[in-house]
Amino acid sequence: MSVRPARRQSRKRPRVGVRAAVLAWMLALTHSAIAATELADAAMRRDAAQVRALIENGADVNAAQPDGATALHWAAYHGDTALARLLLEAGADVSAANRNGSTALWLAASHGDAAMVETLLDGGANANEELPLGRRPLMLAARAGSTEAVRALLEHGADPNAREAARGTTALMQAADQGHADVIAMLIEHGADVAAASAPVMRDGRTAALGKSDDPRRAVRRQVIAILCDQESPDLSKLQELIAASSEDAVLAEAAGESSESGPCSLERDNLGFVLEASGGGRRNRGPREPDGGELTPLVYAARAGHIEAARVLLEAGADVNQVTRYGWSPLLAATHNRNYRMGKFLIEHGADVNIANKGGWTPLYLATDNRNLEGGDYPTRTPDMDDLEYIKLLLDSGADPNAQLIESTETRTVFTNQWLDEEGATAFLRASQSGDLELMKLLLERGADPHIYTKLGVTPLAVAAGIGWVEGITYEHSPEETVEAVKLLLELGIDPNYQADTGRVALHGAAHKGATEVVRVLVAAGARMDIRDFGNTDNRGSPELAAHTWLPIDYADGLVRVGVQSAIAHPETAKVLRELMREAGLEPPPEGRTLESICIVEVCSPDYNPVEIN
Repeated sequence: MSVRPARRQSRKRPRVGVRAAVLAWMLALTHSAIAATELADAAMRRDAAQVRALIENGADVNAAQPDGATALHWAAYHGDTALARLLLEAGADVSAANRNGSTALWLAASHGDAAMVETLLDGGANANEELPLGRRPLMLAARAGSTEAVRALLEHGADPNAREAARGTTALMQAADQGHADVIAMLIEHGADVAAASAPVMRDGRTAALGKSDDPRRAVRRQVIAILCDQESPDLSKLQELIAASSEDAVLAEAAGESSESGPCSLERDNLGFVLEASGGGRRNRGPREPDGGELTPLVYAARAGHIEAARVLLEAGADVNQVTRYGWSPLLAATHNRNYRMGKFLIEHGADVNIANKGGWTPLYLATDNRNLEGGDYPTRTPDMDDLEYIKLLLDSGADPNAQLIESTETRTVFTNQWLDEEGATAFLRASQSGDLELMKLLLERGADPHIYTKLGVTPLAVAAGIGWVEGITYEHSPEETVEAVKLLLELGIDPNYQADTGRVALHGAAHKGATEVVRVLVAAGARMDIRDFGNTDNRGSPELAAHTWLPIDYADGLVRVGVQSAIAHPETAKVLRELMREAGLEPPPEGRTLESICIVEVCSPDYNPVEIN
């Protein structure tokens, strides 16, 4: 029995010894690592005396800290040229890079430290070294605005037309973007190309397309449902052609699902399977898309940021004032979009064409009108450096066409607006009408604006003034009183209050949705019909029953109609007035207190259901 405790004790002794050895080994490694970085640590603290002492004691001048930073990196970071020379004389590697690929010259150039740049170049740094993403020291110095640092790099052979890999920009574009006119002049003196453009890129056009009521997906869905709801003989060959031509595969399958047994018409399972199979499960290889954006010139960069002196130097060097990007942005259009109106005025004085539109059909006049009435959103906006109306008058005085129409919706619309108002075909006059901008509307009319130009989907200036496209808390309105006067003006101009857009909506639907009671009175007095139904709900909840239902203006006022993702808001006062007006016109208004469920049971499920359409 007395032997067992001794055995246990003898087993523990080796374990203690191993642990002590491991601990000693780890401490030695830690001490070694600390010792290895002592010189870099001293440079980080700007302790020149300690650095010198360590060098004299044989410390490795290129030993790096864990992130790859050497003593020379820290000398460059602090702008300590004396320390840098000491390290270079001791054999510091001028091309050493930290873990991110940054060299000492990268730090000096990005800081615009001309003295340090000179010191490093004299110590053997490569003026054309490629940094992460293909950036060059010259680009960093140009962006920092250091004329002397740029001069030093150019004199050591830096290529003024080298491009970085991410966006294909040059040092001249970097300087133009930051507005460094002196740097721009120096780069041009050394051969920088003022006509060079950045690399082509893919635009993200989802903002403009998101939720639009004329989104191609809706048109495809309607066609698919129409074919599949033909109970006698669905034309599957026509359906196959539609599928082959469509780029919206997932929507085809969705449309097929809406037409199934749970939808407004019964679809045989074989046909449903055909659609799903033909649509390739929602995915087909359509090949690579062509880039549709990018290719910005130095002048576009300067105009976009509002740097007039930079633009002046570029123009004097021969830059084309009307050169456009791949998507068609001219310097004037870029300046206007960003509310740099003084820049726009400068460009016009130097020959800018006020009617150059990009591929979306956006003109300076339309964008200036939009800026004046910009809807609220979650993105920041620049305060214009000139009064919007003064700038618009300048554009008109310079020959801007007030009747130019958009080809694509702008990208300043929120998804809420896109889901029931598309700008394709809109003019500046229609855009001004949307916000009840009476002063601008009158100005545009004086300059030849045609109030009878509607959007591609048939939305009139009267409709948007009344409330079509209105989003509570988002849409900008000058004042309810001005809106009423704008509606009266549009009626006086002869716009039909009963003109139905592609959605079937008329001006009265918009006014009822908005709760614009006085506008409702004005429209009805002008002959607006209260029994016109729209052509179907755009509610995003996907209910087949609601999708099949059509709506009266009173339904909008009662808060029964959701447009896309925005909430349906009841406007009791407007609804009360509408009911009174309906009775006066001999129409029986629906009961108050209705719900969506009661509407579905009473109307959609009725065999006599026959919506009214006005052509």
